[in-house]
Amino acid sequence: MRLIVRHLQKTLTSLSNSGDITVTKPTSGSITRSNTITANLVNGTTQSVSFSQSGLAYGVSAYSLYSCYPTCSKTNTLTINSYASVGTFPITVTATGGGITRTTTYYLTIQDSYNNTLSVSCYASPNPAEENERVTFRSNVSGGSGNYSYYWSGATDGSNSSSQERFNSDGNYTAYLTVHDSQNRSASTSCRVHIDEEDTDSPTLDLWADEYTIAQGESTYLRWASNNTDYCTATNGWSGNKSTDGYESVSPNSDTNYNLICYGNGGQVTRSVTIYVTSVSTSLNLTKLGRNLSAGDRVYSKVIRVTEGDVIEFYLTITAGSNKDLYNVNIKDIMPSILSYMPGTTKINGIVQPDTTTTTGLSLGTVYKGTTKTIIFQAISLYPGTYLTHTNTAEVTADNENKTTDSASITYGLVAGAATIRTGPLDTLFLSFIISLISALIIWYYLRFNPKGQLALVRTESKIRDIWLAYTRNRIMRQN
Repeated sequence: MRLIVRHLQKTLTSLSNSGDITVTKPTSGSITRSNTITANLVNGTTQSVSFSQSGLAYGVSAYSLYSCYPTCSKTNTLTINSYASVGTFPITVTATGGGITRTTTYYLTIQDSYNNTLSVSCYASPNPAEENERVTFRSNVSGGSGNYSYYWSGATDGSNSSSQERFNSDGNYTAYLTVHDSQNRSASTSCRVHIDEEDTDSPTLDLWADEYTIAQGESTYLRWASNNTDYCTATNGWSGNKSTDGYESVSPNSDTNYNLICYGNGGQVTRSVTIYVTSVSTSLNLTKLGRNLSAGDRVYSKVIRVTEGDVIEFYLTITAGSNKDLYNVNIKDIMPSILSYMPGTTKINGIVQPDTTTTTGLSLGTVYKGTTKTIIFQAISLYPGTYLTHTNTAEVTADNENKTTDSASITYGLVAGAATIRTGPLDTLFLSFIISLISALIIWYYLRFNPKGQLALVRTESKIRDIWLAYTRNRIMRQN
C-alpha cells in the first residue's frame, strides 16, 4: 500500500484527520465509514506524498490511499464487516514526502448491535429551586440505535429531550422519563426537584468554568450569572470588583481556587470554582473530578455530595507532558461498592466508548506529548452502609511511564446540597433531641457493657463516695 516518493524535497509540514468514528456493526454484510486525511504544505515546491496506515481491527478493511501533492486531502474509507471485533482501535495514518514523515491518529469505535444497551438518566436544574422559578428537566441518553423518542410524565410532560416547568408551591416534585430507540428498545428513569418558598429578594449566583483541568501555560474561561444582585467581588485566585454577569480568562500556574461574592438587597451569595493545573514537565498526569447531576450541580469538584439514588458524572483528564509520547495508555476506575456504573455512559469528546473503564480499563492508545484526553461517565449512588464518606480512586498506566492515580470523595448526607435548605425552630429542636438521645444511649451502653466503661464507672463512684465521706466528716467536726 505504500507508494514510492518522488522528488525528495522537504515539503510536507503537517498531517491531520477529520475526527474519531463510532459505528454499530451490521448484523450481516458490511457498512462503510470514512475519515478525511489532509496533508499540508507551507512552502517549497509541491512534491508527491505517499500514505500508509496501521491499527485496523479484525474484520475491518480500508481502501488504498493513493499519493497526492500537498496541500491535499484523501478520503480514508473503511469497510466494517458483521464479524468485526468490538472495541476502540487507534488507526494511525503515515505520510512521507520530501524526506519528511508525519503521522495522525484517530479512533474507530465498533459497537455490538446485540449488546448496544439503551441507557437513560435525567436531572433537574436548578435544584433546589424557588416557587415560580423555571426548572429544566434534562435527559442524558446513550446506547441504543437510530433516533430517540422521549415521553415525560409526572411533574412535567413533553416529547423532547428536555422539558421546563414552574411550580407555585413548595415541596418535592418527581418527573418520569421513558426513552425508545428506533429498534423499540426502551429505558426509564426519574428525577426529583425540591421547591422552596419564593424569596424574591434572595440573591442567586452560578459560577462555572469551560475547562476544569488545564496544562501549564494554557487558559480557560470562568463564567458567572447572578440574580437580585448589585455588584460582585472576586477573591483568592482573582481580585477586584466584577459585573453581576460576565466571563473572564484565567491562566493559573498551579491548582487555584476562584471565589466570587455577589451582593444585593436580600443579602450576599458566594460560589467557588477550582481549576486544576497539570505540569508539562510531568510525563503522565491524571485528574479525577465529579458532580451530582441529580442535585443540578454544574461544577466538577473533588468532593461530590450525594444521597442514595443520585446520578453522579465523573470527569477524568489524562495529559501527556511536553517531553514524550505515551504508548498503550489505559485508564481504569474501579467503583467502590456504594456506586453502580451506568452502562453506555462512557464518552471521549462526546463519542460513546466501551463499558470497560470500571472493569478491565479503557484503552486510549497513544497519547501524544502536550495533548489531553477527557473521559466522562456516570454512576448511581447506592446505600452508603456504615460509612458516610467513601474514596473513589482512578489509575492510568502507559507502557513507557509509571502508573499515576488520583481520587475523589463521595460524601453522603441527609439531603444533597443540604446547606441550601432552610429549617425552622421545630426542626432544630427535634434534631437536637435526637442527637442528645443517641449520645445518651451510647454513653449508657459504654458504661453498662464495656469492660473499660465499667471500670471507669466504678472509679467514678468511688471518687464520689470519698468526696461525700470527707464532706460528712468535716461537717461533724465543725458541729463538735
